[in-house]
Amino acid sequence: MPLLLTSDTAPSLPGQTFFSDPLLGAWAKPTGVYIPPTVDIDSGPVNVLLWLHGWFVPGIEALFRGDPSAVRQQVLASGKRVILVAPYLGNGHRGEGSSYNVRGLTGRWGEHYLDEVLSALAPMEDPAIYKAQLRRDDLSLIRGYQPASTPRLSLGKLVIACHSGGGEGMRYLVAALGRYRAHLAECWGFDCLYGINARPDDATFWYTWTTASNARPLYIFYGSSTVPQSVKLYLMGEGLATSEGARRDPEGSDVAGLHVMLGISAPKYIDDLMGLDSLLMATTPRPHHPPALGNKFVERAASNLSKNVGWPKDLMDMHYQIARDGLLERLKAATFL
Repeated sequence: MPLLLTSDTAPSLPGQTFFSDPLLGAWAKPTGVYIPPTVDIDSGPVNVLLWLHGWFVPGIEALFRGDPSAVRQQVLASGKRVILVAPYLGNGHRGEGSSYNVRGLTGRWGEHYLDEVLSALAPMEDPAIYKAQLRRDDLSLIRGYQPASTPRLSLGKLVIACHSGGGEGMRYLVAALGRYRAHLAECWGFDCLYGINARPDDATFWYTWTTASNARPLYIFYGSSTVPQSVKLYLMGEGLATSEGARRDPEGSDVAGLHVMLGISAPKYIDDLMGLDSLLMATTPRPHHPPALGNKFVERAASNLSKNVGWPKDLMDMHYQIARDGLLERLKAATFL
């Protein structure tokens, strides 16, 4: 018997919103699912946008109903045929009482979790077995349904997207997809590269991931709090910086599938905001001399950018605007959905 999804009791958008219900068994994570009007699950494989939220989310219902990232609204506005799936990762904050935890998203967690979601959605293909307004006490409708060893509803394209603290979870999840790894089309990160003290740090991890033989495109949009690692990843992707933060000598090739962008509009190009031309001239390798600035090349570029961008006064609002605007931009640009 599949795990149970129940309809949102206070629907506020076109389409269907569901939340996981533990009545028939425990989910790997409490889960929200949004099926926009563009999606017909009877028509074949379904595309999935798997969203990893950040801190300050008190519950899965709150993520869909009032969180400033407004992920359902962006999926609806995009018009894309994709189902939004969001596991609840906990309520993160500094100090005692934080329940935010993504460290369990390892091994084959992603494969098992997607099995749960697809199996729970599959009975909806047959209204005689499962109806959208299923009551928790009306289980006779689905007792006759026996899922196969693999979900009857198949996965089309998969996108993993994350916001803020969800970036750590995305690092784990890309290696935990099991047989669904081949379905992964792209990864999108919104103001999420905080792992400066991780081993390896976020920039080095994602540079290595995007240059591997089975890489997928990665899109990163960043704000003021994620400048250091985002600038480092950008410069590594341009072939200009090493994993230690020094000027690369000799320069490498651009990484075609790596896209790192400032998440707000700015009056100058990124390279100008970093003062990159001047930095490159000042660090031109000289025979028999150590690299100029040592390992401070990336640090200097990031510092320049932080000073030269006119950041909004409300940094938290910017943090969520990057998620909203970036998600809608990527959804609209995703021709594979």
